This record gives sequence, C-alpha cells and structure tokens, in this order.
Amino acid sequence: MKNTAKKILFIMQFPPPIHGVSVMNDIIRNSTLINSKFQCDYINLATAKNINDLQKNSFFKYILTLKIISKSFYKMLTNRYEYVYITIFPFGFSFIKDSIIVLLVRFFGQKPLLHLHTYGFRENSIYSKFKKKYYTFVFKNVNVICLSPLLIEDISHIYKGKVFILPNGIPQVNFKNTYNNEQNPINLLYLSNLIKGKGILLIIDAIDRLNKKGINFFFRIVGSEGDIKYSQLTELIKLKGLENKVIILGPKFGNDKYDEFKNAGIFLLPSNYDTFGLVLLEAMQYGVPCISSNIGGIPDLIGDGRGVLMENISVDELELCLNKLLTDKLLRQNISHKSFDYYISNFTVNIFESRLYNILSGNPDLIV
Repeated sequence: MKNTAKKILFIMQFPPPIHGVSVMNDIIRNSTLINSKFQCDYINLATAKNINDLQKNSFFKYILTLKIISKSFYKMLTNRYEYVYITIFPFGFSFIKDSIIVLLVRFFGQKPLLHLHTYGFRENSIYSKFKKKYYTFVFKNVNVICLSPLLIEDISHIYKGKVFILPNGIPQVNFKNTYNNEQNPINLLYLSNLIKGKGILLIIDAIDRLNKKGINFFFRIVGSEGDIKYSQLTELIKLKGLENKVIILGPKFGNDKYDEFKNAGIFLLPSNYDTFGLVLLEAMQYGVPCISSNIGGIPDLIGDGRGVLMENISVDELELCLNKLLTDKLLRQNISHKSFDYYISNFTVNIFESRLYNILSGNPDLIV
C-alpha cells in the first residue's frame, strides 16, 4: 500500500556538540509522533564538533558545508517535500551556509520552514543596508517558527508573513515538585557550557560580594569548557578566596545531572547568549527558583513571578537578585510552585511534539 503521509525534510544540527538547538533537533529526530505521521528525511547541518568550534571557520567546515549542500540538492532533486525544515542562524559563515540551503529549497519550488532558535537579525543588520537587503531576500516566500512572540520583533523589519510560535519542550523526568527549601547553606547552581556570554564570570563577581557581606551559600559549577577553561576559573576562584564556597564539577549527564537539580536551591543563568534556555526548563521541572536575564523569550519562562528576571545584565543587578532570593524563604517557595506548575502545563516534550505536528500538518495552535 502506498504511503500517502506528507514528506518532510529536516535540515538541522545534531549533537555533537551538545547545546540547546542540537538537543531540540535530536528530540525531533527521535520523536515517535513526528516520524509515524510523516515521511521524514534528515540531514545534519552541523559543521562543528565541539563548543569552541561553533564560531570558528576552518577548511574542514568548508568541505563539510559543500557535502551538506550536495546532500540537500540531491534530496530535493529526487523528492517533493511538503516542508523543508531548516534551523537557521543569523551570524557569520553559519548564516551564509544556511541561506544557501534556503535559496536552494526555493529554487526547487519547495517550502522552506525556518525555525529560529536565536535572535540577532535586527542587531546584525541595523547598520548595514546590504545585510538587511540580503536578510529580506532570504526571508522571502518562507514560513517562520519562533520560540516566543517576544522574538518576532527581531525579524519584523525583514519578514512580514505569519509566524508560528513553537516553544521548546523537554522530556519530563520529574513528576513531583521535589524542591528542598530547607538547605543550609543554600546550594547555588550553574549548569551550562562555560561561555562568557552565559554569565559565569558575572556570577563569580556577585558571589564574591555576597561572601564578603557574610551571606551563607555554596556554589556548584557544572558544564563543559567553552571559551572559559577550568584552569582560568580555578585561578579566579583562588584569587577571590572562594575555594571553600565554590566547586567545579565538569559536565554531567542523565541521572547525575538530575541530581544536581534535586540538590539545588537557586539556579543561575545571567546570560546575554540564551534565547529560551532549555536548562531553565530543566530547573523549573524540579521547582528550582531561577535567576536569569530579561532577554529573548526568557520572560515567557520565568516572568510573572515564576522566577527572578534581571533588569540589566550586571554584577550589581545579579547581587541584588541573589540577595533577594537567598534571604526570602517564602519567595523561593512561591517561585518553586509556580515554575513547576508552569513547566508541566506548557513545556513538556509531549506538548512540544504535538505543537510541531500541528504546524507540519497545517493546523497550528499557536500562530501570530
């Protein structure tokens, strides 16, 4: 019997390296719902093997890019797809590579569906007429997915069509709020790659101030090296006399990672880098109160009393927010309940898959 299910070609980054976009794409690739309802083909768009390589150009990347373009060309030459789903990045060589794929899809008269996992189109084109014109050309006759309505403004100057809203979702591994509000000292947790833009150095400066004021806490750092190395971080911790207050644990996965959330009192991500923050969802499903930046789609996660949003990304603001949570047990408890309930209602992987299925089948439940 002939398979009449719609064909979808997914061109997107898969791990390694492990980061928010590749994790979400892996969820799609392994989704029983998506793969049972559609005829799915997949092409790996990644050209980096580790976090440090993401923003670097190399001969290897150029060769791999040619292979990706060739595979895409062959797939579209031999198949007719309902959608060609592409995760597109707004900067540098990555955008050039991604835009060539988009134009190739349009050349074959097929439908590009661009999923934007980050922001930067407006900032990157505000001082360049050429970039704005090229962005506008690339975004012509496409469909767009954003993680949050808050991110639409980033493309409103280059794209006037409808935008599907598809928030991220993660597998539910914790079905009951297990937050421990009786810790003494309270465990502060950072769990992400060690990248300057994610605010790890900002945290060190803020806790140094709190430590000098005699405020009790313990800070656990979990993550792989990025543009910050363990040796640099260790040296900084020693310089500030925080050896008894801070521990660097390296990357953790699976149950080891979940144990960190179970034992966390406050989660910290003072980032100017993250758009939505899967790690914030992971903290929320354990009811851990979060402090993060008022950027991208993050207010959709921890706004309205579900966490603490920093008004600006600075040491002063982070110190203020941290002090507020460390000294207010009732506030931590209220945030814990609200954030856990909000995760369960909006951001499980099942909800994500259902929303994506609705978009691909032509029945989106979230559209602007």
